[in-house]
Amino acid sequence: MQYRADIQILRGISVLLVVLFHLGFNSFQSGFLGVDVFFVISGFLMAVLYDHRDIKGFFKRRAIRLLPAFYVTIVFTVVCSTLFLTRNESVQVFHQAYLGSIFASNIGFWFENSYFSDSAFKPLLHLWSLGVEVQFYLMVPLLAFFFRKSKWLLIGFTVISVVLCFWATTVSPKTSFFITPFRVWEFLIGYSVAIFFSNNGNTLSSNTSRRYYGIIGVVALLIIPLLPVDGEATSYLIGHPGIFSLLVTIFTAAVLFFGLPVKLESSIIGKVLVKLGEYSYSIYLVHFPVIVIYNSKPFMGTIYGTESYYDLVKVVLIIAVLSIFLHLCVEKQKLPKLFSNNWRMFTLLSSLLIMILATSANTLQDRSLDPTEKVIFSAENDRSVYRCGKAIRILDPKAAVCELTGIPENEAVGSIMLAGNSHADAAKPAFIKAAKESNFNLFFFVSNSVMNTDGPSVKFIVNQAKINSVSTIFVHQFEKSFDTKMLSDLISEAMESDIDIVYVEPVPTWNVDIPSSMWKIEKGLAKNLIEKQSISDYYKKTNIFSELDNIESDNFSRVSTVNTFCKPQCDYSNEDSTPLYFDRHHLTATGAERLYPIISDALIKLKIKLQLNN
Repeated sequence: MQYRADIQILRGISVLLVVLFHLGFNSFQSGFLGVDVFFVISGFLMAVLYDHRDIKGFFKRRAIRLLPAFYVTIVFTVVCSTLFLTRNESVQVFHQAYLGSIFASNIGFWFENSYFSDSAFKPLLHLWSLGVEVQFYLMVPLLAFFFRKSKWLLIGFTVISVVLCFWATTVSPKTSFFITPFRVWEFLIGYSVAIFFSNNGNTLSSNTSRRYYGIIGVVALLIIPLLPVDGEATSYLIGHPGIFSLLVTIFTAAVLFFGLPVKLESSIIGKVLVKLGEYSYSIYLVHFPVIVIYNSKPFMGTIYGTESYYDLVKVVLIIAVLSIFLHLCVEKQKLPKLFSNNWRMFTLLSSLLIMILATSANTLQDRSLDPTEKVIFSAENDRSVYRCGKAIRILDPKAAVCELTGIPENEAVGSIMLAGNSHADAAKPAFIKAAKESNFNLFFFVSNSVMNTDGPSVKFIVNQAKINSVSTIFVHQFEKSFDTKMLSDLISEAMESDIDIVYVEPVPTWNVDIPSSMWKIEKGLAKNLIEKQSISDYYKKTNIFSELDNIESDNFSRVSTVNTFCKPQCDYSNEDSTPLYFDRHHLTATGAERLYPIISDALIKLKIKLQLNN
């Protein structure tokens, strides 16, 4: 294939969109679509570069091209995190380094929150796309074998992957985002252009006027990322990957098909984009760790953008310097040549050394902490599995609820249900423990928006209770999500089905992030960050009790939580300094233990009631 400046321009546009998005430019609110462009280009090049007669050579060239800079980025991030970040942040980086070293970042992040969640500290989040890339490369020999048999299979595979991706987006957007089979179609669109509409990667037509059609593709690629795309929406129309991703891949394919005018390629803008394209891989690897580590604040997760123009200039300069260094000194120089001599051994050793580095840094850092710091930092992981687990939306995509105790139905004394948003999820360990001890099946909703006004209807909630023979629905939610009408409607709807509603009152909340504030106080960085709170303060700031007092129904009761946390001063940690909250208002698993006695007492009473009725 001849040198194609248009491909470098596409790369330049792609990396520019991604970087501007991560720098917090609101105009490029969907700049993450730049990664979709990279996937199409990669698929196009794989169709050109892959030779089934030299599979080892194919993998060797891919390894030499990608891995040296990839490994250097991980090592750089681990070292900087160890030296400059707190334990709460660095331990997350070590975990991400392990995943990156085996090209499984996308799978690891799939088990966590979505790409668009910033609650965790993820300076290596961008390596998810490299995980997808490498996994696609491993599939290329098998795919190419089928495509040589019949080019119709290429079309069939592409269509099937698109359909599966759009379906998965309606069920679990983060699955269609992170998991390779749901992304293969983007590579295959590029692959198809190379097979059907190119001459070994070169444009088919010698008519240079047709190259102007490629400008339409470039303009579209610059406009589409300006449009709003909801990365967490369960809709392929407004979600991601969805229709917008399909449009991006089509317009990228159009540029690969038509090419671009020589005038554009040789213009100042064209030359700048070509240069960005040449450095795009290094820029992509470097930019995200720089932005996230530069913005890092203890316990504050991933922070995008910059706080001032000064910070913006500083971050851009750091990205530029490190990208130039990585490109010139790693991508193009001695390390790839050393790597090429024995690329398989180098790959294995590099992955192993990263694991050893991360493990050593983790051990040394952990030993340097005093006991109080250790328990404070434990809050990040002191929680149960999210809702019903990570895989349920794929294993059982139509499931509305899951059962959490595992007690056989014929051995259970009855069934209860927990309904509520993230506060119910945080309190879930107490319900599970109490339900197991009293021999109840416990059903919980897959959706995190239950009992929110924008969530499932009360008829849906009660219907799920009826399907699972639930006698009592326990409701627990954030006080700010409370809606009197919705609770009243739920009580009325449940009464018609002879179902009781028990409202577990909100837990005390705080003015600041608890672990972060505890750490600052422990390190002497601040004093009196956490306002003292008593039982009376709790009732004054929790504004739902007058509304609850007005609800009267034979199938409605309430469980107070305040006395388990306030005696009379409210606790935000145990005596050994273990935080009861992992932020301002969500309980840790340790915090949920405080709820266990009152939930257990409620279930014992319910068990006695059911036995008397039987």
